[in-house]
This record gives sequence, structure tokens and C-alpha cells, in this order.
Amino acid sequence: MFSPTGQRKTPKQRERRMDNDLLHDRMSRLKGWEQTESLNEILYNTLSSLNAYARDRFDALTSEIRDEAVINDKAPVIKVAVCTGENIDKHIFLHPVAAQPPIGSPNYITTVFANCDYPTIQRLLRQTYQAEVRTETGVFQTQVELKYSRKYLQKMESLYYAFSENELPWATVNGRYFYKFLDVYGKKEINRDIEGFEIDFSPHEKSISYDKVLLWNVNAITVPVAACEAKPAYDAVRYEHILKNLPFDGNQYLVCPIGDKFSSFRRGKDMYVRTYKRKLEQIELLRIISDEDAESRLYLPVESNKKAPGLINAMAERRCIPTRGEAERIVSSLGETANLRLAGIEALPATAENTTRYKGIDYNSFREENMILKDRKPLLFTFEARADKLWAHEAMYYVLSELQLRFYEYRCVGKIL
Repeated sequence: MFSPTGQRKTPKQRERRMDNDLLHDRMSRLKGWEQTESLNEILYNTLSSLNAYARDRFDALTSEIRDEAVINDKAPVIKVAVCTGENIDKHIFLHPVAAQPPIGSPNYITTVFANCDYPTIQRLLRQTYQAEVRTETGVFQTQVELKYSRKYLQKMESLYYAFSENELPWATVNGRYFYKFLDVYGKKEINRDIEGFEIDFSPHEKSISYDKVLLWNVNAITVPVAACEAKPAYDAVRYEHILKNLPFDGNQYLVCPIGDKFSSFRRGKDMYVRTYKRKLEQIELLRIISDEDAESRLYLPVESNKKAPGLINAMAERRCIPTRGEAERIVSSLGETANLRLAGIEALPATAENTTRYKGIDYNSFREENMILKDRKPLLFTFEARADKLWAHEAMYYVLSELQLRFYEYRCVGKIL
């Protein structure tokens, strides 16, 4: 069948033509004004109902969109502290970063806190120590070595991936406490349950503690799905999960990676998680707690990555010109001006000697970078330590990690005078 223009009609066009012919045939058989008036009334009521339905659905959709609120309009503030083991259950708003041993470490013995400066810790990491380990089968002598605590650093890495999955810009954790905790490993594999141990850390025995625990304001919770609505999309069905009555009073929530693309928003006290392939019965969340327990019994006070507010910081948040003034602004916004003073900036040649000489802690070692420039020039930041040098290097590497997020065309390195 061809149209008047000579083109072959599609099946939909042919079907529409048949419907029109049928409608005209039925209308031509109407007799009398009563039947005509009855038809007019039916058509009017039908079209009015369709119009009212469309208006109600549009108003409901508009209301839903208007009532939706972004859960995380900015990166959460991460707070870190240290307490003794006997006070671990006395905190309301701070939780242990990790309680279990690191994954895949059969020769792990324990985790210690080293109350030493950065150069001393580097010497500790290069040495081995004599230890006596007691198990159910007896006592044996072995050598042990120290490494930065994996169980804590793995948690920081998982937090980074949670930021990424929730499409939040990464904010470096002020993790100076992270790098004072060291895991103790036996040089030989230990396949039995350890009942006790003694380690000879001399001459640093007084600086090593066994009863310290790292805390932060992040708490993993599993929330049951109160309801799940299937929402039709253009070419598929999306699932909208409803999580009821979450305490949003200053707290922020990140959805842990679920193996599917997702988005989240809130309406009132309810949180909505929209997935694109999977329908879930429960969802694991990271709750970032904003409150502080003023009476917390802490061994070391709370440190955070909160940046100083201000008009200049707000204007520079999404753009950065690599100048000395911009570097000074970043340093001052991190709250490190009480401990560090930026004394100088110098671009160095990209040589293997410079790369090795200034290699230190990379707070964001897990962060993925796709750099076109393979051999970036080292940009040397020189600092003066104003106060306690016990934390000076960890503070400097935190600042350098934040600078690296902005000065990506250089490799940010540093030294302390």
C-alpha cells in the first residue's frame, strides 16, 4: 500500500488509517440527535478524565522533584582521634576505624602506636626486632618487622572508593594519626592462635604503646529497604529503594559500592537510592557523623580535614592557578598555619635523584590519576615547623597531598628546615 506521495506506508500508518475508517463508519450510522448528544457526552467525559489524570500526574511529578534534596552537596568532613583501649566504648560519635586484622596477613601479630617523629619511624621500619611468641603449642623465638598499619590504610582506601561511587570530590583525610600506627609481622608465618607475646623494641621501648585505638566519625550501618518501587524508563526499569527515618541532623550518608550504578537523594527523613540493574533488600551505608562528644576521653584530640571558610576559598574551589599565592591560600585553609609556615617554592629538574630524595608519605596513594605528563617536574615546598616537630612531617605530607590535587602538572614534594 502506497501513500498519495508514492511512499509505502508503515504498519502504524496503516493501522491508524483503519481506525479512522472504522470511527467514521460508526459515526455515519448514528440516527437522531439523542445518539449524537450521547456520543458527545461520552467523548467529553473521556477527554476530561484524561486531562485531569495527566494534570494530576504532572503535579505529583513536579512535587516529587521539588521535594527532592541532595544528600551530599559537599564533601563530608572526616574527623580522626586516638583513644586508649579501655575508653573505646565510651564514645558516642566516634567509632573505631578498624577492629579486625588486615586481610591476607597470616603472620600478623599486633598493632602498636609509635609516639615518635617521622625520621624515627622510618628507622623503626627498616629494622627487625626479637620477639617471644606464645601459642597453644608452646613458646618460640622469632624476629618481627614493622609496617604502616594496613588495617587502617585499607579503610582509608575504601572511603576513597565510597566518595568516588557517590560522585563526590575526594577530600584528603588529615591522617597524621594513621601513620603513627604500625603493624607487627613475624618474619616466619604463624599458623596458630597467638596467646601472648613479648617484643624487644629497645632503645625505643618507651615510645611504643599497645593499647591505643584509632577512631573517626565514620560508622558503617546496614539499612533494610522499606519499599522498592519500579520506575519505568525509556528502555528499561529503574528501581527506587526507600530507606525510612534516617537521622539527617547534620549527618551525611554515602552508599557503599553495590556493583551497580546508583544515585541517591532524600525527601524529608527518607533516603532514596535509585539503582539501574539490581533490586536490593538492604543497603550498606557509611554515616559521616557531624556531632562531637565534648566529654570524650581521648589520648590525642580530634583532627579534621575541614577547610577554613571564606569568600576567596569559595571562589577558588573549582579553579586553581599554580602560583605561590594560591599555594599559601591552600596551606592556610587547611588549618596548618599553627604548625607549618611555607618558606619557599622551587621547581626542580625531573631527575631520578630528586624523585628518590624527596619520596615520603603519599596520603592519596590509592587515588587514580590519568596524567599525560609522565615526567613531571618536582615542585619543592619548603616549610618551617613552628611548634611540636613530633607531627611536623605528617602534617607536611597532608598539606602536600592537598596541594597535589590542585597542582597536578607538577609532582609536589617537600622538606622541613
